[in-house]
Amino acid sequence: MGVGEAIALLAFGALVVLIVVLKEKRLADPNRTDTIYVSQMRDVCSLKDGPVSAALFRQSGNLYRDLGLFEHWREAMKEIEKSMRRAKIESVFVQSNDANRFEVIRLHHSHGGKAEGKKLGGAVIASEA
Repeated sequence: MGVGEAIALLAFGALVVLIVVLKEKRLADPNRTDTIYVSQMRDVCSLKDGPVSAALFRQSGNLYRDLGLFEHWREAMKEIEKSMRRAKIESVFVQSNDANRFEVIRLHHSHGGKAEGKKLGGAVIASEA
């Protein structure tokens, strides 16, 4: 390995560490509602009351599992939280949060070898009214 390659490798490592530190810092800020723990999703959700549909998505963006229709968004959120805990996802980034749509993706992308892209990557709840 040459000196240039070693420097590039060190720079890349420093960049990865910096990104992880910044994400964790955003997660620790109580005033931020875009980077949250899974347990905080109910607290920040702005969906209106009424029937909703929910789905889970893979890291690749493809459908992981359609959760179906629910009478209230809290019921859908309960199922999403269970799936996130099962997948060992502790924190999420809120992509969309309004009266008609709540969408989150995992905060740290899992680079899991041949299973990369097949793991749970996010969830969406959409109002049906």
